[in-house]
Amino acid sequence: MGTRVVALYLVLTGLAVAAYFIAVSWQYPGADQPYPVEAYPVWEVLHWFMAAAILIALFSVLADKRRLGTDDEPREHISVNALFYALLGVGLLFFRSWPSLLRGGEYDLFVWGSINMVLPVVLAAAGVRLWRESRTKEH
Repeated sequence: MGTRVVALYLVLTGLAVAAYFIAVSWQYPGADQPYPVEAYPVWEVLHWFMAAAILIALFSVLADKRRLGTDDEPREHISVNALFYALLGVGLLFFRSWPSLLRGGEYDLFVWGSINMVLPVVLAAAGVRLWRESRTKEH
């Protein structure tokens, strides 16, 4: 049950990031400019959920990666490694950029646009993977 709650958290966080990433251009005029003038208070809250989701997803996929044996299918190795390194990459980008925003730094449209496009996909993939694993453990 706890694993499913974590999986649901990952998927819902990914959906929230994707939905707000799309909605912000309608909510704030000029949001697509390189340096927006207005602060985005929803992002300030959502970043905390994103940080937790990245760490949870990274550790859950790392556990899957460590469980892989030599007799597992190559497809399984590729999917776990691809997800792990995608999470690691977006996590490094996020945790490199977020402290700057917390200190009042400028918003880099390219960096945050990249994070907000990739993160929902990898969080959803990690959440679905965790959900399926919890289902197989119950039966």
